[in-house]
Amino acid sequence: MAVLRDLHDYDLDQAVVNFWIFKRSTKGTPPTPKYTGKWVSVDDDLRDALKTTALAFKTAITETFEYNLLAENNPSSVLTIPQDETHAANFVAESQDQTPAKRISKMEELANADFYAVKFSSAQGNLYCVRKTDSTWKTTKRKGAIHTLFKSKTLKLDEAPSFHIAKDFDIAVLGDKVFIKNKKGFESILSHKAAHQEDFTQLLAEQAFQVLFTATDAVSAYVGTNAMQLRRASAIKMKGHYLDDRFMNNLRRESANFGLNITFETDGRITPTVESCPDIFKALLDHRLKSHFSQRIYDVQNTEVVN
Repeated sequence: MAVLRDLHDYDLDQAVVNFWIFKRSTKGTPPTPKYTGKWVSVDDDLRDALKTTALAFKTAITETFEYNLLAENNPSSVLTIPQDETHAANFVAESQDQTPAKRISKMEELANADFYAVKFSSAQGNLYCVRKTDSTWKTTKRKGAIHTLFKSKTLKLDEAPSFHIAKDFDIAVLGDKVFIKNKKGFESILSHKAAHQEDFTQLLAEQAFQVLFTATDAVSAYVGTNAMQLRRASAIKMKGHYLDDRFMNNLRRESANFGLNITFETDGRITPTVESCPDIFKALLDHRLKSHFSQRIYDVQNTEVVN
């Protein structure tokens, strides 16, 4: 809990507040995000509101769990991952260059930002509280509506753009740790989904994976661009159970006993369908388990080896 203590002990009252917006582009294989950042001045009221939001964010966290592809947190917990295992350093480095040239002077420069980062700076270092932008930051969304405000008991036309800042954050970065409250937001901001897509492409091309199946078309169709299935495919690649002959022989022998809907051909290969892929993935993740105590069979979301 020492890492969480560092976050709890960060003194927001004494921190200087800077507000950065970032636009992201992705290039290369594997895909690497490039962040272009600019900063904007904020008034005292907004500065106080941002400190209040950051305080509520860190105070609400009571426990941490190590990030992995299938781990999930609850409203009072976060997932943690070392900063150097993400692309966070890219936007952190961009925000060090707080020069007049990077200061926003026109409203149009705020539009279409992918995410914003509230940078708190003090003797304790820099704390970044980060949030993916919502639709109010997108110019295409504004074009499809008549914008109004209610003032003096009258509804009036309001053509000036407004940008919503949420009363919560998706992630925080402090020192060498990233604290993840919203996993989907984290994956979007730091392009983790793109990394999962690359993992899946590599998995499908792997000879050792291909020979498990009569064909992989159904597997590809099942995963598609779904973020959760891409995470699961990445976890299958990372765990590598399919490379273990003993594991695969046990699966062929015991799949029916564990109620798995998997069709094996006489040569041991799997004939996958979109309908059977959920059970195939559970098996390759080793997520269909039997209790020695109750003798019941369970599906689990994550596995942690204790012995």
